[in-house]
Amino acid sequence: MEVLTETVKVVVEKIVDYTITAVGRQMGYLIRYKKNVVNLSNEVDELNDARDGVQRKVQAASDNVEEIEANVQRWLTRVQGINIEVQEFLEEEGQAKLKCFNLKARYQIGRKAHKMGLAVKELKDKATFQTVGHRVPIQGGTTISTKGYEDFESRKLTLNGIMKALKDDSIRAIGVYGMGGVGKTMLVRKVATLAIKDKLFEKIVTVVVYQTPDLEKVQKDIAKELGLSFQDETDSQKADLLRKRLKKEKILLIIDDIWNKIDLESRGISFGDDQKGSKLLLTSRFRDVFSTDMDSQEIFSVGALSDDEAKHLFSKIVGNFFAETLDFQSTMVEVVKECAGLPIAITTVANALKSRKDPKIWKDAVGQLKRANPTQIKEMHEKVYSSIKLSYDFLTKEAQSLFLFCSIFEEDKVIPIDLLWRYLVGLDFFEDVCKMEEVRNRVHTLLEGNGSGTFKMHDVIRDVAIYIADKEEKMLTIRSLEGPEKWLNMKKWEDSFGIAHFDVDFKVLPERFGCPQLKFIFLGSTKKYSSQPIPNNVFEGMKELRILVLIRAPLPHLSSISCLHNLQSLVLDWCRLEDVALIGELKNLRALTLSNSNIKQLPMEIRQLTHLQLLDLNYCTKLEVIPSNVFSDLRGLEELYLERSFNRWHIDGEITERSNTRVSELDYLPLLTTLYINIPSPKVLPKALLLEKLKRYEILIGDYPYWYSDSDSEYYKSEISRTLRLQLDRGLQIEDGIKVLLKSCEYLDLTPWEGIKNILYEVDEKGFPQLKHLCVGNSTVIQYIVNLMKNQCVAFPVLQSLTLYNMKNLEEICHDQVLKGSFLSLKKLKVRECKKLTSVFSLTMLGCFSQLQEIEIVDCKVMCAIFSRERTHEIQVNHDIRTNIIDFTQLRSLRLRNLPNLMGFHPDADSLLLFNDKVLL
Repeated sequence: MEVLTETVKVVVEKIVDYTITAVGRQMGYLIRYKKNVVNLSNEVDELNDARDGVQRKVQAASDNVEEIEANVQRWLTRVQGINIEVQEFLEEEGQAKLKCFNLKARYQIGRKAHKMGLAVKELKDKATFQTVGHRVPIQGGTTISTKGYEDFESRKLTLNGIMKALKDDSIRAIGVYGMGGVGKTMLVRKVATLAIKDKLFEKIVTVVVYQTPDLEKVQKDIAKELGLSFQDETDSQKADLLRKRLKKEKILLIIDDIWNKIDLESRGISFGDDQKGSKLLLTSRFRDVFSTDMDSQEIFSVGALSDDEAKHLFSKIVGNFFAETLDFQSTMVEVVKECAGLPIAITTVANALKSRKDPKIWKDAVGQLKRANPTQIKEMHEKVYSSIKLSYDFLTKEAQSLFLFCSIFEEDKVIPIDLLWRYLVGLDFFEDVCKMEEVRNRVHTLLEGNGSGTFKMHDVIRDVAIYIADKEEKMLTIRSLEGPEKWLNMKKWEDSFGIAHFDVDFKVLPERFGCPQLKFIFLGSTKKYSSQPIPNNVFEGMKELRILVLIRAPLPHLSSISCLHNLQSLVLDWCRLEDVALIGELKNLRALTLSNSNIKQLPMEIRQLTHLQLLDLNYCTKLEVIPSNVFSDLRGLEELYLERSFNRWHIDGEITERSNTRVSELDYLPLLTTLYINIPSPKVLPKALLLEKLKRYEILIGDYPYWYSDSDSEYYKSEISRTLRLQLDRGLQIEDGIKVLLKSCEYLDLTPWEGIKNILYEVDEKGFPQLKHLCVGNSTVIQYIVNLMKNQCVAFPVLQSLTLYNMKNLEEICHDQVLKGSFLSLKKLKVRECKKLTSVFSLTMLGCFSQLQEIEIVDCKVMCAIFSRERTHEIQVNHDIRTNIIDFTQLRSLRLRNLPNLMGFHPDADSLLLFNDKVLL
């Protein structure tokens, strides 16, 4: 009985303890109801901060063409759901009940706030994702372009033969051969597109080998296309991994431009016996490569075009003006005949003659084509050489120099023009050109191409350029240095104009070049840095050296280059540097590039470079110190680049350990036309007068650490001269400098903070007349992009792209009817994570968006229609929408994703009618 009593006592005590605890907790809900609500709000703020961080990573992954992990998407959905729940609680229940004195209501508020706070905290604690996305292998491998391909009859037999061989399971390797410039690569690309169309393979991968093959790079390129990543494996392990990966799918592997036998098997480039229908498609200038070296079971020849095909191709390029006289017609026939049916010869000559309307010039061209006859370019038809040489002879002296100079770069290299012209600063190629602006414009004019801002030389044309430079002009002698032994005897370089080698091992450089006549040296490495620094005396005695370019070179000390007193352009890209003070000894330097280096401090000695016109410190992420008065002493500086680099500008009134340079020093640079810079606040901008003189700039204002990266910004970079990335709130007055930048910028990346509710009226009242691209995001207050009820003007007349993301309060893009001429050039529209946006367009805006080519709308939870009904105060376009077709004649891409409330394109119309039956939904 006594035991039973003790047991009951223990049980009763536990019940009492539990009851007291429970009652205390319940009383706590009542007593601390306000505190629980405040805690809930704080937890939500922290959760949203964590969500913003995750969303930035998600956006970056999405821009990197990665698929977002399912657990990340579920987490973001839960965050959105709990945010809505908390907001409703605070706005609809909490605020109303907080004002009353009802104890029951207070208890309910406190209890619910506490429980919701725990749920919010639990969700916040899970925001620790190692990765948010993964790359999905692209079906079909490399993107294949057949631009310029013509379906000539002479090609059909070969094309059909190759396609038949691809479908034959007994054939493992196919060879396609023909002389340089006959069109092998273009034909094979056409084969690849047909194979994709017919779904003959699960993947198609293309790699280029070149005359001097780098099989390690070929192996790496193939693996990358197949989504295979190498880590720290040995060569044999990498080969085994690639071999296994190639056996997993039916693959067409195209290996272009083979010159000699290559050991593919040693690199794992083999399908083995169990090839599952996978095949090798190889191209070469030489038939023997396939018949004796590469074991090709089918070999196809690509020959010249027929006379009619050659005339058709030539006429297509030059136009029909030659048909005006019989004299012109007969000369045209002779010109085409001299091109021997070779596509590269025909296109080269046609482009050289298309602007020449004098028959005498055409007759002279026939003679030149007949006379030119090289003997030392391997497997090149003499007519290919003669056609390219003719085109070369038609160039101006400046263009000829530039043409030969471009041949120093690696085969098939895509050369950024904005990089190329900097190299040319120190060479006297151009007459009457002194300023950087003039050099830039001249190079861009001479290399006018596809508008991408890059230049690429066809391998056959490069062969001819090297031949001309080396054998005829004696102006440039370009050397392709193949191994360490080539450095042992430098005597033969003594008369050379320049040396270029982009895959050098720096540890095998000679102690001294001993080439006093050299005007330029280009040395680069594609591999990791050498542990052994460049010899101190390697450049000694090079009194004539004007340009020195070193890429990934170990340069702990610069004594090796401080003796180059006539140097005018110095490029140290991706170099390991320590003390760069000795650069101050190079008094004649006009262009200095230290991009991607590890320097921490720019020395005072730089101010001695009084002739310096260009200083590039882009992507020097460790650069923390630039002493005061360095910039202000460089009075001749025209271009200054500090993109993703130094941002620790000294601000007046601040007390710091070091006296860094002030932004205001830039006001002392009267010739400055180009400025790439990061600054913390508009208050420290240079004077408006300086900004008005800028012709090119990329200015980032703000200290936001994870600036949104619009994937389109890189795409547009080659065509954009003026970019502004700006954080702005109403607390900061829009300074004169900001007004100048807003007026002139072409690309605006805007993060509006507190107090700004619409872009057009409050940020710029003139309608952004020069703006081509607008990106607005991360705003909690913006209601409208355009609010013409406050300001009547034509809005964004030349805007080509509009990106809106994470706009929590955005209700409409355009509030009220826009004026005629607004958005007239808009081609691309992206809308993401705009939580209050119920529609994108109003029907009154239809005429404004007739040029739209791409529409992307993602993660807009309340959007119910793409087009809204007109408001009663707006002018009706047409009461019968079925007769008023929305004519998107230019639309080619439409992406709608995660729009759970979307009912259609317009609440009162058949979606198909909106596209005039031209879009299948």
